[in-house]
Amino acid sequence: MMLNPALSSSSRSRESFLSKGLDVLLIVLIAVGLVYRFAWVNWNQDAQLHPDEYGLTNTLSVLRMPTSLSEYFNTRISPISPYNKYNPDGSLLQNGPDNRMRWGQLPMILIRAAAEATGNTGYSELRLLGRRLSALADALAVGLLYLIGRRLYNHRIALIGAALSALAVMQIQQSHFMTVDNFGTFFTMLALYAAVRIAGQPPLARQKPESGYRLVPSAFGWFGLFGAAAGMALACKVNLLPLTGMVAVAAFLAIADLKLRFKSDLSRIFGGTALLLVLSAFTALLAFRITQPMSFRAPQGDTTFFTLHLNPDWVDSMQVAQMESSGIGGGPPGEQWAARPAILFPLMNMVVWGMGLPFGLTAWLGFGLAAWQVLRKGLLYRAHLIPLVWVGGYFLFMGTRWVKSIRYFLPIYPFLALLAAFLLWTVWQTAGRRAQTGLPLRRIAAAAFFGLVLGGTLIWADAFVSAVYRQPHTRLQATEWIFQNIPAPVHLELGTPQGSRFQPVSVPDGLSIPPGESFTLTFTARESGTLRGVTLPRLYNPADQPARLSLALYREGSSLDLLAETGLAVPPAGGQARGKSVQAGLPGGELQAGQVYTLTLRNDSPEPIKIYRLTLANESWDEGLPVPRATYDPFGDFYRGVTMEVRWYDDENKRQMFYERLAEVDYIILPSQRGIWSVARLQLTYPMTIEYYRALFDGRLGFDLAADFQAPWRIGNLYISDVGGQVRWGAPPRLPLFNFNFFAAEEAFSVYDHPPVWIFVKSERFDPAQVRAILGKFDLSQVVVQSPRDARPKPIR
Repeated sequence: MMLNPALSSSSRSRESFLSKGLDVLLIVLIAVGLVYRFAWVNWNQDAQLHPDEYGLTNTLSVLRMPTSLSEYFNTRISPISPYNKYNPDGSLLQNGPDNRMRWGQLPMILIRAAAEATGNTGYSELRLLGRRLSALADALAVGLLYLIGRRLYNHRIALIGAALSALAVMQIQQSHFMTVDNFGTFFTMLALYAAVRIAGQPPLARQKPESGYRLVPSAFGWFGLFGAAAGMALACKVNLLPLTGMVAVAAFLAIADLKLRFKSDLSRIFGGTALLLVLSAFTALLAFRITQPMSFRAPQGDTTFFTLHLNPDWVDSMQVAQMESSGIGGGPPGEQWAARPAILFPLMNMVVWGMGLPFGLTAWLGFGLAAWQVLRKGLLYRAHLIPLVWVGGYFLFMGTRWVKSIRYFLPIYPFLALLAAFLLWTVWQTAGRRAQTGLPLRRIAAAAFFGLVLGGTLIWADAFVSAVYRQPHTRLQATEWIFQNIPAPVHLELGTPQGSRFQPVSVPDGLSIPPGESFTLTFTARESGTLRGVTLPRLYNPADQPARLSLALYREGSSLDLLAETGLAVPPAGGQARGKSVQAGLPGGELQAGQVYTLTLRNDSPEPIKIYRLTLANESWDEGLPVPRATYDPFGDFYRGVTMEVRWYDDENKRQMFYERLAEVDYIILPSQRGIWSVARLQLTYPMTIEYYRALFDGRLGFDLAADFQAPWRIGNLYISDVGGQVRWGAPPRLPLFNFNFFAAEEAFSVYDHPPVWIFVKSERFDPAQVRAILGKFDLSQVVVQSPRDARPKPIR
């Protein structure tokens, strides 16, 4: 039955319009994903919040590009090497900036070279430039994915895959970090693009029908490019070593369909292919030698390009990294991996958080469909084999390691996007083949599926960037709260259109003002507003009767101009070793931000008065709060800081530490979930510490929760907590005390750019005897110091 020509023409016109419209939509989605990578580059507002980043920045800030090739390769004195410097006889000349550097050197070289070329060698400038280069590397990886997808499948699948990859949350997040991961992914994609080109063209051909096989000249270029890109990928991250085997897969595809006509064909095919594989291996080693020069050092004398003796410093750092990744070493950071199931835990993190359910499920369904087509029917094996082997092989390789950090799987995200695109397009094409006229139910269902995956991935990406980058960092929110709510030694209250604000003023901790004398200081106002009052949170009066302290505030100029003054009645300290809080009204003029002021404190009493700071406790193995902001150095200017050594193994020394710290501190800060949720996984090692946290949160220690901060994702009225693995309608989920939720994202996904923060304040209920009753009941001789690999924790509340 022939279709009406007019109707057929109309149908083709509609299909063409829809096709062009889809292309435009996909290009827009790619553009949105790229904008998400490059926007909010200074998400931490110059604060030190990512230890890998500031560790790398610290190193880069003291390195410099060599002035010659000989200096570049001479590792013992090279200015681009972070390792120790040595004399010609092999003795130590100078300690390097980071002799435990385990990151690849190529990203460091690229960032430092770009910094010197653009004049961005300052500390903050280096970090921001490194983030932009990281985002650029991932953007280029998306471009390579399109080129790969077009060659393996078609333009449409390539474009869909690029759109999904551009919107992948994991790729967007890592583009905001100056780390080596995105650089490694880019060179991985470049190597795999070369592998696809190798697979798409036989490396040998007959010049004449009657002649034998000869190597095709272009094959040398693609095999060489694969090796060079793979070597550079290894110079970014050594755990990309499985990438080097992909050239064998490509070579197999390239020669699989060659016909054997002569006896010599088989030997020529295998001989020629072996020669090309050797070329690829050689270029990989050559590229690694050039872009990772710090891995080589002569025992004595100068190191040159031809030196192949491994640098013992680099070998040691790789051995330490291997021990950490296997769970043998690593200290407290490795405790979070206790009892994390292989395969399933990283798979959940990828599907639920790194991609989002619509994208993640479609990607692995696409992987399954491609595997079924190859294994059961032999369909499209030339297109599917490279994506299947790379995704499946690398996922199994990394998913069975002890450390299963979500970012370690970044190199397979682009190909998972391509497999998701393959499934989407297959569903659409299958539905279309069953269509006769109009839009039948199958085509509508396919379109709905298509829209759900693309739209859901866009919504997921937008929810992530809205929660994490469009809002102030949770630690910066907590820092601002601390500055406004935890008084400095002198805390001025201001009235502003936004409500009460506070101007902290620095006074040395333990400052003693003798009778009849004054202490004068100057400060620059950060806030503008009308003076209302003043708080001095710790004034120590040793006398038995109240003392008097006078405060005067002057505006600096050609002469001092009195702005406000007041008197403070200082009660006897009694049993308070650091004194008591005193407040007074301070009516007067306006404080102007940026203006310099003079503050005078005069002791009008017969006994000396001491001024102390409030004491804040942070946790070991974490970033302390508050972080320095603008011209504020919190612990240099305003607060006394101590550390809760929560990651010490439970013993009597730790118990005494708890007694002393809890008695002296005014506030306890948990800067993230690092401590509380990790120690809960080693229950035989930290029984007392687990009870400490439980008593802290339920108030039995005599502390109350003053503030907490988290960054849940929001889709309409639905709040989603990746930290807790929870959802709630209408309000953010309440985080659990100890988190054993399988669906909670792994620590590294949140702890750098949106960790939860808790701040506790000491109440009048605090009783040292009660603390001793709570923590003293444990027989610490029964504590078992477990390796995280041996821990078998049970969920606790």
